[in-house]
Amino acid sequence: MKRLLVIFLFCCGLVITTFLLFEEVEHWITAHVHSGQSKATYTLLSFSFMALDTLLPVPSSLLMILNGKILGPFWGTLLSWASSLLASWFGFYLGRSANPYFDKFFSAQDKAYSNNLFRRFGNLAITISKALPVLSEAISFVAGTTTMPLKTFLLYSAIGHLVVSVGYAYLGSFSNAINSGLVTVIIIVFAVLLGYGTQLVLKRRHGQKELS
Repeated sequence: MKRLLVIFLFCCGLVITTFLLFEEVEHWITAHVHSGQSKATYTLLSFSFMALDTLLPVPSSLLMILNGKILGPFWGTLLSWASSLLASWFGFYLGRSANPYFDKFFSAQDKAYSNNLFRRFGNLAITISKALPVLSEAISFVAGTTTMPLKTFLLYSAIGHLVVSVGYAYLGSFSNAINSGLVTVIIIVFAVLLGYGTQLVLKRRHGQKELS
């Protein structure tokens, strides 16, 4: 447990710190994107920033809303989904590459516990975390430090990113009439409540199986 907690808190701290540096990105981008050429430039920049989200975390939720606002629901969804999935793969790869270094600081018992935890709840955690700007990057990195197969990670990441990308892009098409920051907060709170509720259901089912 200690191993997972330390890695997770480190990732969260890094993401939150850099997230705050991009607070005004929405206003700046919408003020400068007008022509078809500028939209192409925006697409390239958005893809690059979101794909490198693990190394240089950006407000991905705001960018996904902007993708829908500037490119429309379909292309906004496609751009957000592809770049987010690439970012998750990169985070997983970094976690797997760093795994030998973390093993020096944590016991075999800590490693076995984290592997068992991800074996039981990892798929659900990965899917739900994609709606959460901080958790998405952190969970991807942590998953890489476990024995979870890459194919499994990519499958559930793709599902989670697709749902989130569709939602943000669709809302982005109405972002002139709504507050993007408020929408982001609402979606994050909803995802947290959904994850908490799902966890309670799983615990109850697990408890019933043990009693029977």
